[in-house]
Amino acid sequence: MAKSTGKAAAKSSTKAGRKADDELTAGTKAGSKKAGAKKASAKKAPAKKADSKKADAKKAPAKKADTQKADSKKADTKKAASKKAASKKAASKKAASKKAAGPKAKPTKNTPEIPSTLERSPDPKAARTFVETHDSAVEQYGKGERATRTALAAVKHSYEKVGDHWEPKDEKGPSDSQAASPRGRSGTSAGGVDTSATRAHLYLLAQRLDIAGRSRMSKDQLIEALQKANDAASAKARR
Repeated sequence: MAKSTGKAAAKSSTKAGRKADDELTAGTKAGSKKAGAKKASAKKAPAKKADSKKADAKKAPAKKADTQKADSKKADTKKAASKKAASKKAASKKAASKKAAGPKAKPTKNTPEIPSTLERSPDPKAARTFVETHDSAVEQYGKGERATRTALAAVKHSYEKVGDHWEPKDEKGPSDSQAASPRGRSGTSAGGVDTSATRAHLYLLAQRLDIAGRSRMSKDQLIEALQKANDAASAKARR
């Protein structure tokens, strides 16, 4: 009986030992598995971070391009609005100037023809000045070159020729020595170019008429170049 009890106790002890070994093995495996998972996770983290950084770096230029595109579109819209406003303002100013200038000049008995350069002028007063002065000169001197010179001298006191038409001057006064002489009988004509203007003003006109080599020209050279450009523009407009 005692022998049988000892065997049972030994068997139970062996079984308990095996169970403990199994639990230890299982615990070791679980710990190893957990450590492996942690190691794998730690290994993946830098790669995941690198991929995320790479993706952000890839998106950055596209995002920057979109921002630049949006800014460019915004700038274009602003520029178009500014241009439209300037155009509207210019049209309004032109209309107001035309209204203030009065009616268009009409041919008369003493002045049957009005120079086309004056008819093309934005300010109708230029043509009216010519007609009124020419009519008066014809009554005083008769028809002919003298009456025409007198009328043109009057125009040159307030207007200057720009291309194929006349425009109001910033400051009134004779444009050349012929306009300065009594009834335009002497002196030299500059064809409507304001010789009393500054070189800076003449240069701006040369820019408008796209005269080549203007930056290197003296004032006298600009006057000559403007006169030639005006004659060419007038001839072209008459064709």
